[in-house]
Amino acid sequence: MKITTWNIRHGGGSRIKEISQFCSENRDSDVLVITEFRNNKNKDLIIKVLDNYGYSRVFTTDAESKINSVLVACKNENKVEVFDELKEHKQRVIKVKNSDFSIYACYFPQQKLKKIVFDFLLKEIKNNPNENIIITGDFNTGKHYLDEKGASFYCAEYLNKLEAAGMLDAWRFINKDKREYSWYSNAGNGFRIDHFYVSNNLSNYIKDCYYNHQYRENKFSDHSSMTLDLELK
Repeated sequence: MKITTWNIRHGGGSRIKEISQFCSENRDSDVLVITEFRNNKNKDLIIKVLDNYGYSRVFTTDAESKINSVLVACKNENKVEVFDELKEHKQRVIKVKNSDFSIYACYFPQQKLKKIVFDFLLKEIKNNPNENIIITGDFNTGKHYLDEKGASFYCAEYLNKLEAAGMLDAWRFINKDKREYSWYSNAGNGFRIDHFYVSNNLSNYIKDCYYNHQYRENKFSDHSSMTLDLELK
């Protein structure tokens, strides 16, 4: 099973051609998670592109057209859930579930507001101990001195809390102490803020976890995409 996530930057702007290319090049993914999706004029165009590549089940939230949110596109049947308890942040999390996995597709807010989504996810992990959980998307967060040069991230301690709750950083599991960044500031500083966290019991199923930097380097977006490849046994 392959899952790919990508932040398309402000709903995609005028970059539908580039988004279509991304969908084409990643059409072997079973699930696509698009963050910074917006219910604007691009929505129907993006859904049509996804349908052309076999993603017949597309889930979004009812966020207003100028609000950054999440889209999840699947090729197979999944149950979907959004969470009203997140209130003004409910557009930031979509859960899709099948017989094997529960995938939480996320777009985290900035600064201390990230705490709201982290606390929600920690509660979900606690309340669903028998589910194989995958949390992915744009966390807007990494670990100090490891996923960034310094210590500027808000709520970085929550990544340790996820791990204490039984979650594994899939990319770090493969790459150990390697430095690689999915977003760069205007000053040229790199940050690893797009992640896959998976239940510890899935570690033996991780075939690969990697970034594709061409979409950022070619200005399709300001984020690299990220893919998790699980080998079901």
